[in-house]
Amino acid sequence: MSNKTIIDDIVWPCELSLSLKKSLLSIASIKHGVTSLGGSPKHPFCSDICYLFEGVAVLCTSTPNTSTTVGGVIGPQDWIGVGSMDESDRPIYTTEEIVPVVLMAFPNKLLLNLAEQDSEVFKFLFYIAQALLKKWTQAAATVIHDKEMRIVYSLLELLVLHPKKGDVIPPIKISQQQLALLSGLSRHRVNEVLKELEIAEEIEIARGSLRIINLPKLAARLNNLNVSLRDPRQFISEY
Repeated sequence: MSNKTIIDDIVWPCELSLSLKKSLLSIASIKHGVTSLGGSPKHPFCSDICYLFEGVAVLCTSTPNTSTTVGGVIGPQDWIGVGSMDESDRPIYTTEEIVPVVLMAFPNKLLLNLAEQDSEVFKFLFYIAQALLKKWTQAAATVIHDKEMRIVYSLLELLVLHPKKGDVIPPIKISQQQLALLSGLSRHRVNEVLKELEIAEEIEIARGSLRIINLPKLAARLNNLNVSLRDPRQFISEY
């Protein structure tokens, strides 16, 4: 893959000069698999800035001073990592790969060195942080709601990362255990909600996946949720 092709293939978080894009790519490397992100007490979430080319993964952590679990899903064109630039205080995440991940990592130390030479790096980091703040604050706000709301929100966030093929809504590849991790619920509670949604003829459940069969009806369940920071329905309006 040529340098120019990589530049064109990346959805940058904001308008950046060509010279900075080239400098950023000069310090970056391609990695495969969600394990490269870390995700355990011994291997905290990496402090690198990462851009996902392919794949889908769940990131999950606990809110400060509570046992409440906050989960988020990441996929193609997502930028992650700004919140952990300080290596002395990196958050502990659980990571779960749903679809094999291919990402580009921009090492923290090299980014900080580059920032000393080019202040435009701070613009790059600011826009990534801004997008992440909305996504993760919305995820944290969602966990105060009931189990149904949390599951529906998680399903629609996952649907955003499953491109439409023709006129058919693609199946969402995720196990109930992975959905439990994402929603912060027990597997038993997840199973209860999915069964209710299936009875309501809004989804169909299959082994390791599910399909949304009545998107308008399912999406309407979020009408009572404050999604002012991030509403996944605005990204799936074409369905």
